[in-house]
Amino acid sequence: MSSLKQHIGYLIDLFYPRICLICGRALQSHEKHLCMYCIQNIPRTQFHSHSEDNIMEHLFRGKVQIEKAVAFFYFTHHGDYRHLIHQIKYRGEKECARYLGEIYARELGAEFFTDIDLLVPVPLHPKRLRKRGYNQSEWIAMGISDFTGKDIDRYLIHRCGTSETQTNKGIYKRWENTQNIFTLGNTSEAEGKHLLLIDDVVTTGATLLSCANTLSNIKNIKISLLTLAIAQ
Repeated sequence: MSSLKQHIGYLIDLFYPRICLICGRALQSHEKHLCMYCIQNIPRTQFHSHSEDNIMEHLFRGKVQIEKAVAFFYFTHHGDYRHLIHQIKYRGEKECARYLGEIYARELGAEFFTDIDLLVPVPLHPKRLRKRGYNQSEWIAMGISDFTGKDIDRYLIHRCGTSETQTNKGIYKRWENTQNIFTLGNTSEAEGKHLLLIDDVVTTGATLLSCANTLSNIKNIKISLLTLAIAQ
């Protein structure tokens, strides 16, 4: 049976080739979303290994109390991996978000998640969620959960206010654009827990900061941050 599925897979790849979201080359049967070359060449931050150079932590230091903060890779304005984030966010590549979430979780290792209790994806506004059809941050969290077995809390925090797109906004405008847009849901299961707040990308940190500040109102919690990408 597995041999039959394999042959069917070969035929599908022959007539409807899957391509790497970075370089556009045809994927091999064992590859998913990205070819092995592009996975190996992801511009990793290695923040979890070199805390003194962790610009993610520096971004939030003194603004909100966090335990740790990491991002998988860097992206630049015209870089290939910025294009990857765009594919995940706007082109329906939610399964790639899950795939990358699991890859990053494996690279961080089980020890990183030992004291994490809940995975909390940054929510989308309901109107945007209906339009897009999925929350990319939730799919990243699903990939992390696939590796760690940690529960995802999708309802702990809600996006109650609409905000304009953050693209091309300055630091102050981004901050202003994200004020008072999150509210808490039922917090009883989160009290006293260590939450891992998850998003796709951080630029100025305004959205994550607003979300983390809202979560800080929960009793006796700890907050850590994780994103797939960080602007360089």
